Order: sequence, then C-alpha cells, then structure tokens
Amino acid sequence: MGTSSPYGGPQIGLIPSWVDDPATGVETPPTSPAATPAPTSSSPDTSGAGSLRGARTAFNKFARTGNRDDLARSVSRYVRDGVGGSRRAARRMGEARASAGRLLGVVRDIARDGPVEALRRVNLANLAGQPAETVLLALLEAICPPGGTLDEAIARQGMLEAIDALAEDGLGAFDTLTPGQLEEFFLDVVARTIEARILNDIGSRGINLPTSVAAIDQLQAQLHDFVSGTVRQQLAGRLDGVASLTDRNVLGAADGIYERAFDVLAAIGDDL
Repeated sequence: MGTSSPYGGPQIGLIPSWVDDPATGVETPPTSPAATPAPTSSSPDTSGAGSLRGARTAFNKFARTGNRDDLARSVSRYVRDGVGGSRRAARRMGEARASAGRLLGVVRDIARDGPVEALRRVNLANLAGQPAETVLLALLEAICPPGGTLDEAIARQGMLEAIDALAEDGLGAFDTLTPGQLEEFFLDVVARTIEARILNDIGSRGINLPTSVAAIDQLQAQLHDFVSGTVRQQLAGRLDGVASLTDRNVLGAADGIYERAFDVLAAIGDDL
C-alpha cells in the first residue's frame, strides 16, 4: 500500500502512473520463472473486464468524505462491473495467486510434517529454530522472488507487509508459530495483495485525491482496514484440514480462497 517496510522491496502506491486498465492488461517483458515449489500460471486474466467508471465514481466520493459505505460500493462495483465477477477477479491476481498457492503449500507441509521438514523441502533446513521473521523473509525469496512486472510487485509487497505486521508482535522462533498464527499470516497476505490490486486498478486514473499526504495515508489505511477486516473475518477457518490437501488441492484451495474473498467483497455492497 505504499507503507514503509524495514525489509525493502517494491512499494505499491495509491496511483502509480504506469498502471493499465484491466481491459488492456499490463505489458511487461518476460522473466525467468523462479525455482519454487508447486508453480502455477501467473498470467492475470484480463478477459471479460468491463468499465471501472462506477468503482471510480464511488471511490471519488469516498476520497472526499471518508464514508465507509462509498468505499464498500467502490470495491463491490470493482469486482462485479470492473473485472467481470469474483472468478475473473481471482484470476486477475496473477503472480500473487500463484505465490499464495506456494505459501499455502508450505503451511500445509508444516501442519502435516512439522516446520523442520517443511523448510527442508524449500532448501531452508538450515533456518530451523531461527526467528520467525528471518525464516519468513527467506521463504519470501524462495516462493516470491523479485521481478519486473506489476503482478510480481504486488505479490512480493503483500508478503513483505504481512511479515512486517507479524514482526511487530515480537514473535519468537519460526518453529513455535501455531497453526492459527500461520493461518492469520496467510490470510493477511491474501488481503494485502487484493488491496494492492484494487488500488492499482481503480486508482490508475480519474481519482481526485486530497492534497494532504496525511489524508491520502488515511484513505489507504481505511481501505486496508476494510479489505483486511472483511477478508480475514469471513475466511477464518478456511484452512481447517489443510494438512490433508494434495499438491493439486493446495493450488485449488488458494484459488478458491481468492475467489471467495472477492465474492464477499462484492456482496458487501448489496444493501447500500
């Protein structure tokens, strides 16, 4: 979201000038795929995209008033009208969705076989017993390496910000993280990548922002609280039974979580 992170990496601001509309997609040079577990296609689905006018109109009202209902309308119209529904919205996540699938595979391995074996499978066995933030940063490099595309930047920044938030809790060794903490971390990554995708799509043009940096930061904080709170509340418990998932089912589960998240975000504007 453009917030600072002690770990560096790309920053996703509210209105980067180089973002394209969903209808046109994002043209970037190809990159070599990283050697990561359970790779998935990272090409975002830009088919079926409609107009973002309704989403931007509602977001402009939100920018003027700070009214949560206007924000909910904007996000709902983004999903339904702008990108063609929750399934296409999930497909639009591109590399973020693929990286989330790889992260969920690690969470599955931890639940099934323990943290030492899970780290061994991603060539990080030497980090067993290390602080949680140290291991998570190494996992970031393994499953979500730096790249030149917007989709890769969104994926990486979402995980960086989730690590930053987790580190603020002063956690101990990675091996001591509970299943509940790992689920919260995974859903935080999902929410933050969705938030960044929405910001970049809606905010690419036609948004009248306040002139105050503090006011802009407040708008971003409100969007974060809205998306994160909605996603994490509605999807809590979705990782129950993750230890029994096969590799293919892990990838499908990650896709399903993104689709369900967009379902919830679209439906929240129904009564407004």
